[in-house]
Parts: sequence; structure tokens; C-alpha cells
Amino acid sequence: MKLIYGAAIKHALRDVSPISVAVAYVGIDWATYIETSTLKEIVLSPTIGSNPVAIVQLVAKLGWENIYFLDNLHSKVYIGATQAAVGSFNLTANGLSAVGLHEAGYLISEPEELDKLKALVGEYKALAAAAYPTEFLKSERLTELRALWDRSIKTGAIRNDSTSGNVLDYVPTLGDPDVYVCCTWGDMMYSDQVVSTSTINQSLSFLDIDEIKPDRWILCWSAREDGYPNKRYDPYWLHIDEVVKNGAIDTQYTRIAIERNDRLFLNYPFELTPPTVEALRAVLSSGEFPEFLGDKEPWSVNDTLPRLPEFFEKVRQSLRADILNTASGSGMPEPITNEKALRQLFKSRVETATDLAVEKGYVKRTIHNMLQDTHAVELAKKLVIAPDLKSGLKQLKKANALDLSFECIMLEPQFSPLFSKEQLECAQWNLERV
Repeated sequence: MKLIYGAAIKHALRDVSPISVAVAYVGIDWATYIETSTLKEIVLSPTIGSNPVAIVQLVAKLGWENIYFLDNLHSKVYIGATQAAVGSFNLTANGLSAVGLHEAGYLISEPEELDKLKALVGEYKALAAAAYPTEFLKSERLTELRALWDRSIKTGAIRNDSTSGNVLDYVPTLGDPDVYVCCTWGDMMYSDQVVSTSTINQSLSFLDIDEIKPDRWILCWSAREDGYPNKRYDPYWLHIDEVVKNGAIDTQYTRIAIERNDRLFLNYPFELTPPTVEALRAVLSSGEFPEFLGDKEPWSVNDTLPRLPEFFEKVRQSLRADILNTASGSGMPEPITNEKALRQLFKSRVETATDLAVEKGYVKRTIHNMLQDTHAVELAKKLVIAPDLKSGLKQLKKANALDLSFECIMLEPQFSPLFSKEQLECAQWNLERV
């Protein structure tokens, strides 16, 4: 048994290469602190200390069957093949960055003690399985946690430490949805139930019977007269800060969802990149989801709710097919784990982010020339180990757009096979410095 504390904890966890983890809280940067390739299962507390985006990433990696929810869990246990770490440190930056909180614990390699820890985690798993026995219940709890986090970020109660992800990593909930998909129509007139129209950033009207709730997102898209996507208008996000009954007049769509302009910024569930938008339009135009089309009168979001998980899975399938076809140069499918396809996906993500950053004036156009001369993966490796902190990263920080940086994209768990541990640590260090 060996005492570990401070910066030594992070290095010890890397050496442990955890297979099984039981921690109270999981942070957005969980993948930077452990060897993700060995992780097989995790028990965690689905309460406000755990970032729902991190849970979504874990579900995408491990599957719901290997995620266990235990509300009152407070232990911190990391078990590898030959050793384990226990102590006060959660799988978060607060617990493992060696900055701010003072953490300590022990590194254990004695076989008898390892067996005891495995048995303990087994007990946690049994309790968790009794509390949340089905994927549906775990998914419902994740929706509640997402709503709580969104509300807390919007009101400034907690810091927004996440970034908008990729639709390939988005995990739709099975019951109460956290994202609605709605076609949009004309302007509305507000009733006197809307107290202050000056605080409205965006709004959308619904039937009075529509089951829309606050602290959810609406993926809004514009429909042609025939109900299919209008490509002249890009989809956009609307966050529901409040729902007002009888908030609109002179229309049958009297229930309105309002996004306020006096709340803090909240990251989107996933980025609406050009490839994602094309995949979204392709699925809407496929004829497989007539409930979503805008040719119904009246149109009701309730009809779409049971099919939302299937809808998003189709969007992901469409996007994967486009990526793989581009990567392979043919229509023959390849495994998503294929390095060539993964490199192409990273290149697409970087190019999309760079285009937006240049368009907004956050970075200079010279980055385009660099991407033409060097593949995005190799360029990322060079940029993150540069001794000086690039001005572009500082500008992205000022614009609250770090999600467009090479570093943030590199640290998405799906791209970890493309980079060494040292390169990923450099990316994390750059973000911490800025």
C-alpha cells in the first residue's frame, strides 16, 4: 500500500489503467485522467456533482448496460488488473488536476485487498441495479440531471465547463425527451400572459395539449409548403427557459416555449455542422418519419415523441455513412474504428470548427492554409506542443468558443486513439492555461 497525494494521484491513475470504477462524481474531462481503452464499467452518482455530458460520453463508450447509477454513492475506487487506487478524488478536474482541492489516497496492489475492493464494487452494482434496474429508468434520470444542470448553468449557479458535442455521441433519452424536433412557422402575437416581451430571445408556439417542458431543447427546422425541409434556412437551437400557457393569440397554437435573453449561455446538445444538417434533412426527407413533417394541420409535437430515439439514430447512421464513404472513396462500409475513417472524421470536425471560427473573426484565415498543407491530425499534434500559447486559443477563450479549438476536439473521447497520452495531456494543459 502506497500513499498518493497531489499531482501524484493523476500519474497513479494512469498506471492503474482502471477496468472498474466507482466514484461519486464524473466531470467533463474524465477521459483525460484515466486510460480509457481499459475501462469496462462504472458506478456513479447521477446527481448535480456529475456532469451529464460526461455521462453521455460514458454511455457512448460503454453502453447503458455497463453504467450503474447509485444516488448516494460517495466512494472513489479505481480498480485495474494488478492494482487499485482509493481515496478522496472523484473523476473530475477538481479531484485530479492537483489544483484547488487537496486530495489523498492509497495505491493498493495486495491481491487480498484487491479482491475485497472488487467485492465492494460488486455490492455497489447490486444496489444500483435495484435502484435503476432498466435502461429506461437510467435514461429518465439522465434527462432530469440534464435539466437540472441546464437550469443551474443558465442562472449562474454552476460553471459551464462543457462544450457542444457531436451528434454521433449524442444519447437521446428513452422516455421524457431532453430534445424536441419541431418545424417552425410564422410569427405570433403574444397575449398578456407574457409579462415582458423584452426578455424574449426566441420563442415557438405549440398546441395547448403538446407536452413540452422547461429546461429542454428544441431543434428547430424550417419546412416548405409540402412539409419537407426548406434548404434556404438552416436549423437552429432554442432552449426552453419557460413555457407559457395561453401565451399566444389569434392562433390555435397558444402554448409557447420561450428562450430568455437575460440568462447565461448554454452549450448545445450537439453542433449543427454542415454534415449534421445534411444528415438531418436527409432523414426528414426520407419519408420514414411522417410525424415530423410540417404538412399536418394541426401539427403536434406529441406525435413525434415516441419516435425521437429512432429518429436520432437514423441521423447518426446517415452521418456515419457519409463519413465512411468519404473516407474510403467508395460506397463500401468500413468499421468506425478504422483509423482512416477516424482521421477523416477528425478532419471534418476541425474544418467545420475552423470555418466557423474564421467566419466569426475569432482566428485568422492563415489556419486554412495550414490545413491545406498538413492533415488536421498532424497539425493538431504540432500546435498543441508549441511552447507558446497561441493567440487564436486566447481569442476563442474571449469569445467563449473554446469548443472550436483543436484542443477541445482532440479531447473528445472518440478521437483519443489518434493521439498519444502526452499529446492529449498537452491539449488539456493548454486549455487549463488559457
